Amino acid sequence: MLVELQCDKFREKKISFHERLNVVLGDNVATNSIGKSTLLMIVDYVFGGDSLLEHNSDVIEELGHHDYLFKLIFQSKPYYFKRGTFKPDLVFKCNEAYEEDDPITIDEYKALLKKAYLLEDFDLTFRSFVSLFSRVWGKENLDVNQPLHSFKKQRSSDCIENILKIYRKYETIRILSDRFKNLSEEKLTIGKAFKQNLIPKVSKQKYRENIKSIYGIDQEIEDIKRNLGKYAINIREIVNREILELKIRKDKLLSEKISVDSRLIRVRDDLSKNKHIKSKTFAKLLKFFPDINVARVSEVEGFHSEISNILKSELRESERDLSETLESINAEIHDIDIHISSVLSNVENPSAIIDRVHGLASTYTSTSSEIQYFETDERVKSEHREVKDALTIEKLRVLKLVEDVINDKTRKYVSMIYSEDRRSPTLSLGQNSYTFKAIEDTGTGKAYSNLILLDLAILEATKLPFVIHDSVLFKNIENEAVAKLVDLYESIGKQSFIAIDEVNKYGKKAEEKLLKQKVMQLTNSNVLYIKDWRK
Repeated sequence: MLVELQCDKFREKKISFHERLNVVLGDNVATNSIGKSTLLMIVDYVFGGDSLLEHNSDVIEELGHHDYLFKLIFQSKPYYFKRGTFKPDLVFKCNEAYEEDDPITIDEYKALLKKAYLLEDFDLTFRSFVSLFSRVWGKENLDVNQPLHSFKKQRSSDCIENILKIYRKYETIRILSDRFKNLSEEKLTIGKAFKQNLIPKVSKQKYRENIKSIYGIDQEIEDIKRNLGKYAINIREIVNREILELKIRKDKLLSEKISVDSRLIRVRDDLSKNKHIKSKTFAKLLKFFPDINVARVSEVEGFHSEISNILKSELRESERDLSETLESINAEIHDIDIHISSVLSNVENPSAIIDRVHGLASTYTSTSSEIQYFETDERVKSEHREVKDALTIEKLRVLKLVEDVINDKTRKYVSMIYSEDRRSPTLSLGQNSYTFKAIEDTGTGKAYSNLILLDLAILEATKLPFVIHDSVLFKNIENEAVAKLVDLYESIGKQSFIAIDEVNKYGKKAEEKLLKQKVMQLTNSNVLYIKDWRK
């Protein structure tokens, strides 16, 4: 917890903080620009934030660079630090007299805070955990309709993910998300390998044929093992079996060749014809039809010529493709013929047995690989679908759970601050978006009250260490409600830092509590810094 804050630019050089509620009081006329928001921004700066440098740049312009010295206590042990504005990425460890010791980076300091606040087992950085709940004028997290956004351009899906992590409900989603990501990468890799022909793409029909083929090869090899002596004497039986397989393959190729040949002849016939109208035929037309519109006929001729050119281009492309296919078929038929001749020449050669077994083994290897590729592809696709469905179901379950927990706690707070009849806000969490609204209760004061109650609900139910709420949140809330909010801040038992004006209007009890918990009171004549540059 934050215990004290010092700066030689403050009018009051040292500010001491309470264990629970800490109040920065304004005056009874709600004077602006006296340092209330700036002091809260400094508290945020002490906890590793950077908004002070971005939004309160006038402080450095008017006062020059300066240091903030602060003391924190964790598990009864004091820690002293110094963070300046000149080198904000450095934080100095200090002794109790604030004499500099070892410097550490701002990231190391934030990691130290995460450990000190016992947040190490959360899959969030320290700032991702606390920044949202530091709601100070000048930051981008004051939108009552988007209370989970730390900044305007933050993706809603990231906001939802963060709140699930804060409630410790993200672990199962993370495991499934990692599995889904890995399967997506596997699926993409296999798809690219198919596309680039690094591995063969196998259809279901080919897969079934491969299964039968593997079975047949196993049977034949087993048969050769059992009857090796018989085959050694009668090589012709093995040769005939191989010749039959080759002839079946050749017959399929010849049938395919006839089809391609026929299509190629038709394409070439179409290319050889020229059916568009030629200019030299116009003279013959004029003899029989002297009144014909020659210009119109020329336009028709141009149109037909253009269509003809397009068709010719497509026909030439088709001719090239068919010619290449025919060439490939002829080459494969040629290879089969050579193979048949080679097999027939070995009819009386015992090495035919070895060649046959070698051929079967090669076919077995390639076919087995195709089966493996197909089964791997199908397995990855199936697991990808299953994990995707499981991830969706788990997300919806966890989102509903966290949504219900937050809404239940917020409803209790609304009943406590207002009445049981008062409508409470509803947080609805989707996978990629969320809403936070109170139907039929859209007043500005109630909207900011809802925002405060949402933060306090999360503060009480999670390990969120503190909240920071600026005076802008309280300005339009009913006086009686603000008085009850003061008690609620105090009752939660964690540090909270608020700025508030006109404390006398909230009733005597609330005023006494606010005065008791004040850490500094700022007025028109008693501003935060030693210099007043409002004029």
